[in-house]
Amino acid sequence: MLSELHDRSYHFLNFLPNVANFLVEKHKESNLKVDEKSLYNLVSEADLKAESMILEEIQKNFPLDGILSEERDPIAGTSGYTWVIDPLDGTTNYTHGLPLYGVSVGVVETETMSPVIGMVFFPELGTYYHAIKGQGAFREKKQIQVSQTKTMKDSLFVTGFPYDRNLSLDTLMQYYKSILQKSRGIRRTGAATLDLCWLAEGKFEGYYELGLKPWDMAAAGLIVLEANGKLTSMDGNDFSIMIPSLLASNGYVHEYLLAEFEGQINRVVY
Repeated sequence: MLSELHDRSYHFLNFLPNVANFLVEKHKESNLKVDEKSLYNLVSEADLKAESMILEEIQKNFPLDGILSEERDPIAGTSGYTWVIDPLDGTTNYTHGLPLYGVSVGVVETETMSPVIGMVFFPELGTYYHAIKGQGAFREKKQIQVSQTKTMKDSLFVTGFPYDRNLSLDTLMQYYKSILQKSRGIRRTGAATLDLCWLAEGKFEGYYELGLKPWDMAAAGLIVLEANGKLTSMDGNDFSIMIPSLLASNGYVHEYLLAEFEGQINRVVY
């Protein structure tokens, strides 16, 4: 199994710079075509082309693997592995000219949907993160760890808001207010994969968000776990990329954060 994971990881760590370079060059264009999938939820021609590049590479080199990708229908596989892909996480940032976006490619065991490979490239930040289950988490070639901060008052947090945020704005603001009052601050980057990777290397102590999709969590979630972080749903249940809420932390402040959310999670997020 480990050799199969290494093969997939090695291949795509060498391939994904091609996708990153494409996105950087496309980002320089002034006439990028952008459509609205739903309110606040954008898709650009860059998303679709980057996705095509990744899918073609998987099907060419690992044709028995399944694929779950943001902009396409799922593809079933027979190998026991499924690729989970977000070709451009942070599309809104991208379309507004911001450099805070990433390419996220994960592999899960198909039966359990448990992540076993995670790779996230940030083209205009000039860096990437990666992990294989049981092998540690890395920023490029340097192993990374979550922070050792143990108190809320010394912690910096990060969050994001779901696309259907107007349905739960009061609840979201209550979360924000309660944590902001007890911590050093809360940031918002607009890219879940960036939030999680920065948590994994100790820039943040905790991250929470509702309304996530599997491709938001599969790769970067594994990177957090392999950096000795902790993941659950926001109501404290076991982490799953199929559950649309996520609480990630360095472990030390996890229970404090769960206490802030207790009794406030009152809706199902799709």
